Amino acid sequence: MKASIQDIGCVVMASGLSARYGKNKLLEDLGGRTVIVHTVQNLAVAGLVPLVVTRSDAVAALMDRAGVACVVHDGPLKSDTMRTGVEALPRDAAGFLFMPADQPLALPDSLRRLAVWFLENPTCAVRLGHGDTPGSPVLFPAACRDALLAYRGDRGGADVLREHHIPCDIVQVTHPWELWDVDTPEAMARVRAIYDII
Repeated sequence: MKASIQDIGCVVMASGLSARYGKNKLLEDLGGRTVIVHTVQNLAVAGLVPLVVTRSDAVAALMDRAGVACVVHDGPLKSDTMRTGVEALPRDAAGFLFMPADQPLALPDSLRRLAVWFLENPTCAVRLGHGDTPGSPVLFPAACRDALLAYRGDRGGADVLREHHIPCDIVQVTHPWELWDVDTPEAMARVRAIYDII
């Protein structure tokens, strides 16, 4: 049976400390909803089933209220977040998508096109991008499961693709701002300005 979008494991990376922001950026308001709620809702509208992985009790409580699956861990590296997510997903997931929780403007249509491309090319990795600029999220093939579980590092899995010679294509977003994150208050102001006009 051919895999569906819901068969793709979808890890929302929500374990950062927001050091450059000054407080938990994922709980910041954006048009009446928090940043992370925008992100998980966009994934859900695209047909994906998000699993939030976080070190924040406040984020975990918010996800509980929103009815979104969430796993809390205490590892400091991106690989800790990735590994926690992969371990919590079904072993037979069709692939593994890693979505930054602070990317609230990624449109459901773009996320869905990413997933559909992958289902048609399940041995390759794929990510969103604009022009020649790669962005997030990144979707890894199922064959990367063991490598993702074994990876120890803080580069978001780029080393896994390189070490295992896995090609990575780019699905184009419609608007460059879909790739923006909110690492700083200035970036948040830029995201809010776009959100107010879309």
